[in-house]
Amino acid sequence: MRLMPSFGLEEMMRHGASAFQGDISGAETPAPETADAFAQHVIETICHASVTPAIGRRTFERCMRALSFGSTARLGFRHPAKAEAIDVIWRERERLFAEYTASPDKLRFLATLPWIGPVTKHTLARRLGIYAAHGERAVA
Repeated sequence: MRLMPSFGLEEMMRHGASAFQGDISGAETPAPETADAFAQHVIETICHASVTPAIGRRTFERCMRALSFGSTARLGFRHPAKAEAIDVIWRERERLFAEYTASPDKLRFLATLPWIGPVTKHTLARRLGIYAAHGERAVA
């Protein structure tokens, strides 16, 4: 069993109350180096889609907690289609990460992921550091 990062109270104790304030969907971050990190970015993007930042954070925490125990994201997410997409991404994370890193058009690849659409692919691209790597906004 893989160890998952801690969420919630432990994270707040380590980083203070600001650990979960704000939505980082617009923040540029470094490219993920592991399949787990890649999957977590995708899952976080799905959890934040069409909800407030606070709801997105709570949903992401619940989903990651459920997945870390080997359960389905459905325990943390009421939306059955999004929960299924998250389960697929987590289950197939090694393959998806390998395909992502090998892809010459990363933005186009992101659009093939479950529940990642024309708007969320740009949010996910920022989370994955694609725009930061290119120094400009990629063309869809």
